[in-house]
Amino acid sequence: MPNFRWCSHCSFGMLHEADRLRMDCPSCKKSTCCQCRSPWSPQHQGLSCHQFRVWQQQNQPDHHTSTTTTLLSYNSIECPNCQFVFSLSKGGCLHFTCSQCQHQFCGGCSQPFSPGSACRFSADCGTKGLHAHHPRDCLYHLRDWSVPRLHLLLQYYRVSPTWLEPANNSSAGSSQTGLCLVLELRDDGGRREEPCGRPALPEHRGYCQMHYKERLVELINRCCADPAVVFSPAEMMAELQRWNVATPTRKPEEPEPLYTHRLRLTLTNSVPLRKPPSFLLKLNDDL
Repeated sequence: MPNFRWCSHCSFGMLHEADRLRMDCPSCKKSTCCQCRSPWSPQHQGLSCHQFRVWQQQNQPDHHTSTTTTLLSYNSIECPNCQFVFSLSKGGCLHFTCSQCQHQFCGGCSQPFSPGSACRFSADCGTKGLHAHHPRDCLYHLRDWSVPRLHLLLQYYRVSPTWLEPANNSSAGSSQTGLCLVLELRDDGGRREEPCGRPALPEHRGYCQMHYKERLVELINRCCADPAVVFSPAEMMAELQRWNVATPTRKPEEPEPLYTHRLRLTLTNSVPLRKPPSFLLKLNDDL
């Protein structure tokens, strides 16, 4: 149902077939923009969603601050097809289906999910089922890294993990209960969010290990850090092979550090990182 929309103020959903952005909820009597799902504001009238965001950032300083904090507090997922923005925890499956346009994509990198028969990446894809080709900085790959290695990558880019907001700032009580209280959308077909409930470690700033890794990956993606800087030669060869790029042959008498450097240059030049979502690009420009 492509015209189905959720209200931003309550849990009511409705069909919106009118040729206007403003959508009035018959349940709570409040209004929502049917495109960006932000609570309706009179200043949105006559402005596109992008223009309205710009207006908010220029005229509402508190909105700018809260937007930055929000990006570091939970994951914002933007549909790459219709640019609808969702604010959901990414815990669990990264396969995401947009409720507005039904586009299937990865919640960590926005790459599309395609059945093997329809994927044009390589002939090998024909033997696969529904899949996506995730870049090396996607949560799909980095969630398998250890916490110390994620810290090492951030350290290389002079980014401190302490920039993350502690979990007990946004979820009061995690330090008392010893449990991670980050809300998760349960993967049971429902729409309810419940606290994570996994052990929350002090060294993980009040998050469980899984959600702490997600927050670290948010920082990594935000500063456009390339995991290739800490790759071993074997990892770089595997990454080149994964993207069907010819691996440079080590020359006779070539020192190993020089060959490693050449491998890294080949990888970063031949397989560049993805572009961040449009709302992150806009936010970084404003910052």
